[in-house]
Amino acid sequence: MNRRQFLFVMTGATALLGAARAAHAECGEEESDQFVEALYTEQARLNAANTPLEGDGFYALFTCKLRRLMQAAPHDPGSAPDGPVLNAFFGWGVLPGTEIEIGKVARVSGSAYGPATVSVELDYRGEHHKVLVGAVQENESWRVANISYDSGESLSEHYRRIARV
Repeated sequence: MNRRQFLFVMTGATALLGAARAAHAECGEEESDQFVEALYTEQARLNAANTPLEGDGFYALFTCKLRRLMQAAPHDPGSAPDGPVLNAFFGWGVLPGTEIEIGKVARVSGSAYGPATVSVELDYRGEHHKVLVGAVQENESWRVANISYDSGESLSEHYRRIARV
């Protein structure tokens, strides 16, 4: 293959790749930041109404790997927690019934169709917070791979610590 043929093939491949990405977006597939914004808007609404998701509906929002880690953690409902409670989506000390305002949601790394890290600005109890949400496609659906809180600890680190994994 000479240089002219090589350039022709590469130009054609680039054009096809661009067309495929445009067609992918035109199909109406949700992008990572859209998924995270919709997820956080719904979770804020449920939290304010004091009706947070539980059980299978809650765990279905997370990747299989994170779900296994969360479910491996010891659960002793008879004992009181040591310190503030962790709300998986919003961070430490966010109790059911707390009004949460979702601010700017923006992809900070990765691609529109994942994996990606999406920043979410939150306001509650007169304080401004920011979380970073790892979003991935798993079984053709968006899932949360991890959440990093502005306190410095992530959701997976929290569950590893309490599960002693």
